[in-house]
Amino acid sequence: MTPVAARRAPVTVRSTDAAVVLELSDLLDATSGEALVAAANAALETSPARVDIDLRGLRSWTQDGAVSLVRCREICSGLPQGLHYRTGRGPGRAALLAAYA
Repeated sequence: MTPVAARRAPVTVRSTDAAVVLELSDLLDATSGEALVAAANAALETSPARVDIDLRGLRSWTQDGAVSLVRCREICSGLPQGLHYRTGRGPGRAALLAAYA
């Protein structure tokens, strides 16, 4: 059997002029949260002004995954412009609110 589509990585990393963007898709759970934290640590090696975490592609999340959002904020606290979250309505916003509840 041939797969219809390749599985997407839990975190996609892009760079803009002053930021590294970490984009999450589908599910933010403990496993993808670990990948997010690792990506945030790796982003610091490029000395960006800030890191953005894009939560707009999430379809669901767990509390263990939401904890990683706080960990990323701690990791990025020394950046000149810090950490920014990109959310809309839906699961991404709910995960962010739960992380800081």
